[in-house]
Formats: sequence, structure tokens, C-alpha cells
Amino acid sequence: MNEIERPDEKVLFVWRAEVLTSWGILTAVVLGCAVLSVTGAGAPAWFYTFAGFPLGCGVLALFLLKLRWERWTFQITPHTLEMSHGWLIRHRRIVSLNRIQHVDFESGPIGRRFDLVHIVVHTAGARVGTIPGIRSERAERLRTELMSGPKSL
Repeated sequence: MNEIERPDEKVLFVWRAEVLTSWGILTAVVLGCAVLSVTGAGAPAWFYTFAGFPLGCGVLALFLLKLRWERWTFQITPHTLEMSHGWLIRHRRIVSLNRIQHVDFESGPIGRRFDLVHIVVHTAGARVGTIPGIRSERAERLRTELMSGPKSL
């Protein structure tokens, strides 16, 4: 039986960049709207607190990324691919190797910078799971293992 694995730790850099980008843009838009809506007398103090809410959510998301990474595991057994993730709500998916029809790789610009891909597993017409943040060399070996089907015991 293969050991339990998790995504490469470098995926934390990718996830942080994604959080900073998305929450940064949202914060800029909300604060921009707040500044534009202020008239000569100025806005009440609570208005700026509300405008800073997206920034606070972004900071919280940054702190939770390590926990997200720690809870993301996968394992290839002789007959199945088992994926588990989620820190608040745990998701566990078990896919029979003989049902896997193809495996795709996805990688954004930041992921490519760190040589990381997401492995996307498909069965008959359905995307059944994604394993994030795997180094491309390991991803190729995983694809071979997944596509070779169940092993005899």
C-alpha cells in the first residue's frame, strides 16, 4: 500500500498569491467606492470599518492556508485513489482505478513558476477530483499509476 501524500508545500506560495490578488482587488474596489461616495463632511467611522472588511477576510484567509494544506491528503492503493481535504468540513473521495478514464494537468502562471500542476481525474464524462500543487515530475508518475489500472494482489 502506498503512503499517504499531500501537495507540495510550495503550493502555499501559489495559494497565498491567489488570495492576495483576489482579496486585494476586492479591497481596492470597496475602498475606492468608499472614497468616491464620501461627500464634503466625510463619512461616519463605521463606514470605513465596513470598507476594510474585505481586507480582514483576506488576512484571515492567509492564515487558514497552512491548515488547508495540512488537511489535503491523497493515496493510491492497489485498487483506488483516495483524496481527503477540508479543515471545517472534511471531504473524502474514493475513486476506483478501473473507472478512471483520463487524467489532465492544469497549471496557472504562478503554479508554473514553482513547477506545480493540479492533477484533474475524470471518469466516464465526469470530473471526480483535483489534486492541487504537485510537482510536474511527480504528476507524470501519478498519471502513469492512475492510468495503469488496479494492481493484482
